[in-house]
Amino acid sequence: MIRPCRPAQRVLAAVGVTVAIVVAGFVSSAPAGAGTLTKETFSFSDPFSGSFECDGFTAHFAGQDHGMVTTWFDANGDPVRQQGKIAAVETDTNDSTGASVVVRTQLNVHIDYSNDVQSLTGIRNLSTEPGRGVVIQSVGNRVSLASDPEVLIAVHGPADDINLGGGFCEALSG
Repeated sequence: MIRPCRPAQRVLAAVGVTVAIVVAGFVSSAPAGAGTLTKETFSFSDPFSGSFECDGFTAHFAGQDHGMVTTWFDANGDPVRQQGKIAAVETDTNDSTGASVVVRTQLNVHIDYSNDVQSLTGIRNLSTEPGRGVVIQSVGNRVSLASDPEVLIAVHGPADDINLGGGFCEALSG
């Protein structure tokens, strides 16, 4: 199942601050066409906060996420696929200088459990600053294994979350 979890994603991406989808447990399931599917939908809205270390300084983040997730189950009750829409806004602050950036996320999540594929499409993290332009940019499509989201299959678009560990330390040190 997917469930957004900001602090867990910080661990996965070292100092990366991304709206996350954490796979709580991958369950093998029957192909999507095997019988009638049932579905469950839930909404969420959660505050999140934490801290992280950069080279030479510490930083903290605080924000709010919200969204909706729908899961389809086969006749055995195993998840077959999942779809979610997630939005978040957070502020990351350099504890030494007080410099901060506002990071926005707006993405769609698709998981195909039978093929072990997870896709994040949209704005994973985006921050612009007056006079500096784009300081964090992770947009486009990120495809990974559903059972282990750290194993990438494909990435399309700018990906600070992959190439820079999120780009958060760079944005806060500039």
